[in-house]
Amino acid sequence: MLYHHFRNYGCRINTNYFFKDLRVAVLENEFLRVSILIDKGTDIFEFLYKPKDIDFMWLSPWGINSPSKFISSIPSKEGNFMDFYEGGWQEILPNSGRGSNYRGAEEGLHGELSLIPWDFQVLEDKPDIVQIKFMVRTYRTPFYLEKILTLKKDDPKLYIEEKLKNEGYADIQLMWTHHPTIGGIFLDDSLIIDLPDTEIEYVRNSENQDKYSEIKKDFTKWPIFKGYNGEDIDFSKSPTIVKKGSMEEICIKPKEGWYAITNIEKEVGFGMNWNLPTFPFIWLWRMYGEGADYAPWWGRVCCMALELCSSFSSAGLEGAIKNNTAIRIKPQQEINTSFMAIAYERNSEVTKIDNYGKVI
Repeated sequence: MLYHHFRNYGCRINTNYFFKDLRVAVLENEFLRVSILIDKGTDIFEFLYKPKDIDFMWLSPWGINSPSKFISSIPSKEGNFMDFYEGGWQEILPNSGRGSNYRGAEEGLHGELSLIPWDFQVLEDKPDIVQIKFMVRTYRTPFYLEKILTLKKDDPKLYIEEKLKNEGYADIQLMWTHHPTIGGIFLDDSLIIDLPDTEIEYVRNSENQDKYSEIKKDFTKWPIFKGYNGEDIDFSKSPTIVKKGSMEEICIKPKEGWYAITNIEKEVGFGMNWNLPTFPFIWLWRMYGEGADYAPWWGRVCCMALELCSSFSSAGLEGAIKNNTAIRIKPQQEINTSFMAIAYERNSEVTKIDNYGKVI
């Protein structure tokens, strides 16, 4: 592997890689290697914890494909997101979930941001810190987004700062989501999810998006409550490959901005700490392997995602507008937010990840 200035120690960054003609940026320090698809949404397709050689990210069976080289046999009415979904971590904007038509702007599944190329600028390239800024303008909506990723020496945390601007001259509403999907060897029966005090908004059967069961908050307590099929489920446990069941999603409203996912047997975990006002909801998406035997999964996928989301909706942006959880941004207004993703070693439950990224 080649590095700028031939540096092979401390923090390092390389933006000279290509995979299937897609530009790739790689950031590394003593603990982490983070690989990013510059030409496809700045997807993070690798978040590797080097001391244990564990990549937390799930990778889909169809892998990474270039939108410029891969042509689907027929357009999907929900858009192209799933054809190019390699797994990993997407940034999703201005629509999350099913496609929508907002004031004449048609958006497919999970909006437009995760399918388009970004620009970048290396801000820092030193042994004690590397920092890269990504920039993008959406095509169908008037948004400009900057994202700065930082790694520091001897620090197992990825720092993320973002600035979103409405460059138009009209009020506009949107959904904003970060969609990291967990899988691979990190995901097994010893995995547990820890959250702060939490309200459950609802559980949805994702096989039929028009069918969902609302959960009464008075009778709901994390982590054990009824899933969409009426059975009690411990949602703090990882999904396993089973021959019944389906894919399941729940919407969570935590009282603090953190979560922790710990593999007890491997003694390693992945956690996040974020700005709760920007992302007041968590979507927990669980895939049950053989039970999800419909397209595009066909029973071959076992993964889960804990997504940071601005809004609560089972019907994309139109639903978020209807229930008043969509973000409204004024003409020329900017929204700033920052958060971090943390790798840690631990063999027990987590009670908190504080604003400094300390796992307690």
